[in-house]
Amino acid sequence: MPSWNIHIAQTQEVLARNCSLTRAVHDQNAFLFGNVVPDIRVGYMVPGIADPIPYRITHFAKPEPIPKPREDEFWHTFVAPVLHGADGSRVAALSIEDERERINRIHYPVRYENEPALIQDPQEVAAANSTAETDIEASRVDLTLGTWAHLLADNIWNTRVNEYLEAHGGRPSDSFRIKKQSDFDWFGRSRPLRLIPVASVRLIGAAARFAQYPIDRDLVIATVGVAHETVRVNEGTDQHPPYQLLTDEFFAQTFAEVVKQTISLFEERA
Repeated sequence: MPSWNIHIAQTQEVLARNCSLTRAVHDQNAFLFGNVVPDIRVGYMVPGIADPIPYRITHFAKPEPIPKPREDEFWHTFVAPVLHGADGSRVAALSIEDERERINRIHYPVRYENEPALIQDPQEVAAANSTAETDIEASRVDLTLGTWAHLLADNIWNTRVNEYLEAHGGRPSDSFRIKKQSDFDWFGRSRPLRLIPVASVRLIGAAARFAQYPIDRDLVIATVGVAHETVRVNEGTDQHPPYQLLTDEFFAQTFAEVVKQTISLFEERA
């Protein structure tokens, strides 16, 4: 399964494109958060999940060695009914560079004595923390759309892994699982990550309304913390030990396919 650094990297690629999907997203922060949502309530990524939800429910997938989420079922159940129902103000995703700059200015003011102060656009600040019904609903749609993108990505990655395994005469096993996950971990670390979700008032309101299952404030904050740390420690270098099972070509092709399919399937269905 792709780890969060891969999901975040794919989201960055999608948001960097000028396409109908990015134009449809009003709240990039909610869309970015949505791209990790299916893993939250499973219990492995975010600590302190009191009542984990089975993977087969969070990911719309059969309990099999290489599960393939039914992203189309999620789309028709949760995305399609709300896709054209909200038109809120726009929120850009925050970069970790901007966040570091803000924190540095607080802790090391002497360094910035001769530099102009950071000025945040009041409209952007207001939009990110809006409690207006139209804004919360727009963010809920974008969060749901991000969740679908996660399921689509998992489907494609797992389908291609299964095909690779069959082509090379392998079969699912503990040894295969360990090698595969090690390869995914190293590939994920190679991605240059920039964007981090923020536990804004608007995102917290949208997450509480997530139609599949509500995500409360404390869980949003905990998830944002894990995502922030994922981005902070990611090396973003192409240097890695030799892959144990997969190849550089496999990862490059499948990563590109996920980004392309996320955009093209949205255009086809929306």
